[in-house]
Amino acid sequence: MEDQEEVEEGVILTDWDIVYHVRDALLSVKTGDRSSYHQLVAVLHHRDRSAPDKVALLLTSLKALSGAVSYINDIDHVSLLQSIFGMSMWNCVPDVMDALLELIICLAASNGKYVDLCLDMLVNNFMPPMESDMLRHPRGQTKKDQVLPRVHTGLEVIVDLVPLAALKLSTTVVQKRPMFFRKDFNMDRLKFRMEIYLKNMLMLEGGAIREFVGSSVLMEVVNMMLELDVAIGWDELLRDDPSKGIFTMELEDEEEEADDDGQANDVELPSTLTLRNLGKNLTADLLDSLMIQFFEHLEACADKKRLSEVFETLLSSFVATILNTYKSKFSQFAIFYACALDPENCGVKFAQTLGDMFISNFQPIGYQDECCGLSC
Repeated sequence: MEDQEEVEEGVILTDWDIVYHVRDALLSVKTGDRSSYHQLVAVLHHRDRSAPDKVALLLTSLKALSGAVSYINDIDHVSLLQSIFGMSMWNCVPDVMDALLELIICLAASNGKYVDLCLDMLVNNFMPPMESDMLRHPRGQTKKDQVLPRVHTGLEVIVDLVPLAALKLSTTVVQKRPMFFRKDFNMDRLKFRMEIYLKNMLMLEGGAIREFVGSSVLMEVVNMMLELDVAIGWDELLRDDPSKGIFTMELEDEEEEADDDGQANDVELPSTLTLRNLGKNLTADLLDSLMIQFFEHLEACADKKRLSEVFETLLSSFVATILNTYKSKFSQFAIFYACALDPENCGVKFAQTLGDMFISNFQPIGYQDECCGLSC
């Protein structure tokens, strides 16, 4: 077999040669011979992913590194590790994504020192690289469907292999959440990034490792919406017509229509959400988008008969954060929507909680504002 790849400077190697070459390159660092090692790092740094020969070389190198993971250490191979953890699946073809994911999992399983770095790298891949605008284009949506399932598979495997990684994962997801109020960043691009980050958070909450990370992620989702909520001033809400409502959310079941046999049809609960009278307010537009996405997640939870499980965390968050937030205007509608989806369980529990708080004379910081919201 003469399937060969060119590394650099005219050096020709077969696929099998590269497997052994990688191991030798890693070992040779200790002897002071770093030329092969530098070639390996250069392969991972190469940004031209369109050339078939370069893609093949990268793929082979990643696979070889997975087989030689026990030879990697964080003292001699710092630049290699930085290159690996700095890679973005969004810039890779599917085969390379798979090889990179395999390497990340192998690193996490081989040495506890790498677990945090592996989690960081995968969470970084919740979004495309900072400078990328691919989410604006159809190819970006296609790439998203390729990247996100792989990222979450990797997280699930690592948490399964290293159970303590779940706590670190929760912390990492919270810490790496993009902040909307950044003057140094394109607002439209940041909006796309926050929307896809929320999608990933909800995938974690509804995924295989939700037992370990679901509650903390859900609490952070509420915090995420609350930050945007309080940034919208009351003076922006009724600027045009004070007689108009500020918020449209269809929660009532439509009248059941009878079919030809006289049987009632199942009616889907609408999820229309609109922050009205805010014109081109980017903050309101983003909050609108995030809340719709969250409502759809609640509907999915209801379909899977796990809304009560999610509601416990949502209720705790409502009491701990929303009720105590001055000028919260919209975030409470998340819990109202959950109650509308399941009035017999969630609705009753919510009413009981409010009743208990009233009897105990509980007075949150934002009491007056929330009373206004509850009376809407």
